[in-house]
Formats: sequence, structure tokens, C-alpha cells
Amino acid sequence: MWSSWQEITLWGISVFEIVMVVIILLGVLLISGFFAHLVIKLIEKLVLTTQTSLDNEILATLRTPLKFIFVATAIYFTIEYLNPSLQASEWLSQITRSFVIFTVFWIIYRVMTPLSLFFEKIAGLMGDVDQELVHALRDLLFRIIKLLIVFTGLATLLYEWDINITGLFIHMGIAGSVVAFAAKDTLANFFGSFVIILDRAFKKGDWIMTPDIEGIVEEIGSRVTKVRTFSKALVTVPNANLANAPITNWSKMSNRRIKMNLGLKYGTSRVQVEHIIQRIKDYLHQHPNIETDPEKVVTLVHLTEFGQSSINILLYYFTKTTKWRGWMLIKEENMLEFMKIVEEEGAAFAFNSHSIYIEKLPTEEFKKML
Repeated sequence: MWSSWQEITLWGISVFEIVMVVIILLGVLLISGFFAHLVIKLIEKLVLTTQTSLDNEILATLRTPLKFIFVATAIYFTIEYLNPSLQASEWLSQITRSFVIFTVFWIIYRVMTPLSLFFEKIAGLMGDVDQELVHALRDLLFRIIKLLIVFTGLATLLYEWDINITGLFIHMGIAGSVVAFAAKDTLANFFGSFVIILDRAFKKGDWIMTPDIEGIVEEIGSRVTKVRTFSKALVTVPNANLANAPITNWSKMSNRRIKMNLGLKYGTSRVQVEHIIQRIKDYLHQHPNIETDPEKVVTLVHLTEFGQSSINILLYYFTKTTKWRGWMLIKEENMLEFMKIVEEEGAAFAFNSHSIYIEKLPTEEFKKML
């Protein structure tokens, strides 16, 4: 009877071998489950000694896959111990390798979740980055990565079972090319968003200027950036365009510049010009809202040229504030003070004019002109 059981086969495998595999496998699984519990507890103790929370999150997501590793290992050693027939050994080995492949890709897939949170923390260290944009980019990026992991794992399993995947790759490649061509602008804008984040060119609320647009950034999305122009129109700009365009971020000015020319009448004396220049210099250096530190800015008050109708003095300096309204108020205050200085020195501002000097005209010719 014992020999008859050994002779009965199922799918080419002895029923006796199947029964023995099941019995031994159950025993090994119980032992491996207990061993897995001990190993995970030991890893938990090691993880608790670290200061970062990333390893805690990784261990939490990998708890189940780690237990499955011991299951796959138990299956493998059971098969090796029983040493079944060649046909059964090949069949069981394929199952074991499939378990291992599945477990490896399962671990990689699960570890993407804590890594995505780590990506968000890294982005948070970059300063004032739009968190909504970071969330959108994180979700889209790791969704693509997970799809690639699933596709690669499935292809590996099919290859393990000798299923021809060449045709599948060809069809997937053609379909992928069509989709990639159709979505090339979307992908360009997506990677443009990464460039904006990594370069930190601007953030929400900044005043930016490009060759095509100028205004206040209202929203940075995963595909487009919305800019409110000074005429209050909302312009939507693809991120790929912004990533490749020269951007002036006026909000990152350290100081704001004032540049003007004072034109004095030609009747102004040298002494008057010297006094006006000196008084303007003293005024700017004493003004609390004017930056005159030579390590930070350049301050210039100089006689520059004799123009067609005026003696020109260049004023070139910077305010401490970069706010437009505050800058305008300071500039207005300065201009009124400059007028006061010129008036107190007995001089006056010139205006555009042309002088014609007539030395002498013949009497007869003069009469003809009249």
C-alpha cells in the first residue's frame, strides 16, 4: 500500500511527495514565522536608537514583506531538503523563485511610500517652496515610479515562467511611444516644475519678469504657473517655458535703485554746483531709509556733463526698502529735498532750450528781413 501511494502521481508529481512537502512546509513556516518575529523585533530596537524617523517609516511599510521573505526561504529549503524528482523540483523551484521575485518587487514598491515622504521633507528644506506644488510633483513622480516597478516585476515573473515577453515589450514600446509623443508637452512641463523647485527661481507671491510676462506669481502647479499681471489679468504660463526663459525676480532685490539727473542752468556758478553736490551727498548719507554702506551698494553724486541746455549732476543710489509704494514715497521725499537744496543755494533747474546768438547783420539785409 505504501508503494502504491508513491506510485500515484498528480501533474507528474508523486502524491507522496506533495503530502510530505505540505507537512514539512507547515512545520517550517511555523518556525520561520517565529524567527521572523524575533528578527523584526531586533530590527525595531536598532531603529529606535536612530534619530531619524525615516527608518521607522520604512520598517512599518516593510513588516509584512519581511515576513514573506522568511516564507519564501522556508519553501526553498523545504524543496532542497526533500530533493523531489527532477520534474517536481523544476516546478517547485519556479514557484520558489516566483515567490522571491514577487517579494523583492513588493519590498521595492512598498518602500516608495516612505521615500516619497522623505522627498517632501527634502523639498521643505529648500526654503519657501510652494507645498501644493511639492505634493503634486511627489504624487505624480512616485506614481510613475510605482507603475514602472509593477511593470518590471510582472515582466520578470513572466520571463521566469518562460512566457515570451518580447511581443509584449514591442507592443508596449509602440504604445508608449505614441503616448509619450502625445504627452511630450505635459512631460516637459512636469520636468520644468522640477527645474523651478531645484533652482528656486521664484515662489508664490514673487514679482517676476520674463521676455513674455511680468507680474505676481499666484500659483505654481505641476504643469503651469499662474501670473497676475499689473493690469490685473491672469496669465497661465507653461512651466517648460519658464524653465527655459531668463527670469528676473524683482522680489529678491536686496535694495531698490534710484537713478536721476539734475539739470542746473548754465548761469550756475562753480561754487554753487560744489555746494549743491556736497549737500545732496550729506543728505543721502544721513537719510535713515537710504542704503549707503559701500560693502552693499554704490552711491554716486557727481557732476557728469555739460549738456546742450544744462549742467548735469548724476544721482545714483539705493533705498533700503524694496517695496514699490515705500520706494515711491522715499523718491518723492528726496526730489522735494533736492529742489529745496537747489533753491537755497540760489540756483535753478534748467529746461530744454536753444539759444541763438546774432553778432551783427548788415542794415540793408536786416531791413529786407523785416
